[in-house]
Amino acid sequence: MKNYIFKTAICAALALPLTTACELDQLPEGTISTEQSWEKIEDANNYYVGLQSSLRAISGGGYNYVSECQSDLFNEVRGSSSQNQVHEWTFTTSQFGGDAVWTGNYSLICSANNIINNIDNIEVETEEDKSYLDMIKGTAYFARAYGYANMVNRYCKNYDAATAANELGLPLVTKVDVNAKPARASLEQTFQQIMSDITKAEALLPVYQETSVPTGYTLMALKARVCLYMKNYEEAIELADELIDAYPLGSETDYMLTWAADDATYETIYQPTQTVDERVNGYAPIFINYNIATEGNNPYYLPTQGLMDLYERNDVRKGTFFVRTTISPVMGTASDNAKGYMFYKFPGNPELLKSGETTGLDGNTWANMHKPFRVAEMYLIAAEANLFKADKDEAAAAAYLNNLRQARGASQLTQTGDALVAEMKNEWVREMVGEGFRLDCLKRWNDPVKRMKPQEFGGKNIILNLTPEQQTELEVNPTDYLYYKMIWELPSQDTQANKNLVGNWPKN
Repeated sequence: MKNYIFKTAICAALALPLTTACELDQLPEGTISTEQSWEKIEDANNYYVGLQSSLRAISGGGYNYVSECQSDLFNEVRGSSSQNQVHEWTFTTSQFGGDAVWTGNYSLICSANNIINNIDNIEVETEEDKSYLDMIKGTAYFARAYGYANMVNRYCKNYDAATAANELGLPLVTKVDVNAKPARASLEQTFQQIMSDITKAEALLPVYQETSVPTGYTLMALKARVCLYMKNYEEAIELADELIDAYPLGSETDYMLTWAADDATYETIYQPTQTVDERVNGYAPIFINYNIATEGNNPYYLPTQGLMDLYERNDVRKGTFFVRTTISPVMGTASDNAKGYMFYKFPGNPELLKSGETTGLDGNTWANMHKPFRVAEMYLIAAEANLFKADKDEAAAAAYLNNLRQARGASQLTQTGDALVAEMKNEWVREMVGEGFRLDCLKRWNDPVKRMKPQEFGGKNIILNLTPEQQTELEVNPTDYLYYKMIWELPSQDTQANKNLVGNWPKN
């Protein structure tokens, strides 16, 4: 039985196989069969454009900041009820933003599957055409691996080779079938699928420095990240080293331009291109937001004082990621304003503004290109792997950390033992804050979520007046019952529609 699709639609526009069963047996007016939509190079390019759009969409914005808000680095100022719930650890479903992470990544996977399953039907006449189709197919394999890697930490337990075969992984969808109702594969099978897709992509994507599209270097970065998840420390170090050699750290000025102007000249391995007409979800007003009435900023979340205290005065990251400005309470007048630090890692690229839009502290639009892979992460991966591998190498770990710190204007670390491990963990925060890594790091380390000390605003009520346990003193330890929420629940619409899916959370 044939499935039919619109010629110009990408697979993500179809109902997600895990969520909806649609009847596609009849050929609607204005559509053509799948076979007919995969006849020419131009057809492949249409689907490739859709795949690139999906990659842009899931590389930042809400896909990152939701997990950051659940962690320990920010205090709530205002927000929607769903955002409040995840920050306060009172959420009872995945509908605080977790649903979007699941659906968005499976939409990406669906789009990738459509290409992988059909692109070989196109007959090519020249080597140039073959190379182009190989690039598209390789990108699709990367996208599928990337989608599963994005979800495996959020919806599955930590990987342990001894138990992975018996732990729940993700539903592995490799075909476009709107009627499929897959069960969850094992965690071992899930990681095998990720690594298999990376291997297939490696055979198709060349190794060269181009930030706007996935390349062989992008695959190395993804593989290094996944190897760290799998505790394959030696391979993680090897891959990280190759990328460190290929992408030198820039100057402090270069680093600032990386964020303010999306300058990918230095350090950026992959930065999906955005244009004014192809912008995707950003981070404001989550971290910035200007209040015209009070002439101050009242974002949804402010950095904790504990986060601010992690940075030395001369660390370029402090001046790049944070700005001291006028903060307004949710309810009040200009007289209630107070000075404080606001998270400003994504200040808005002026080149992404439409007519009438402005950026800056008092702007109305803060759009930046997402940077899902940067070489700085490779220094952190190599440092962590050297500290956690069987024959740990503290000197090597310290060297990676200090090389990164030197480029950021920070002093050299001299700690050893547990103190060096603690500084490695802090360096993950200093470099990657706001990019969606923090909750996954805490989970990987089996560390507690202990919300850091809030900023003080001279006694003014800038922070929402929640109970201390929910806001400024929240602490969830691995031995606590609530720690199960470190792993998100599967979307309820999926578990209801597909009875083969087993959820994560205990049934109350």
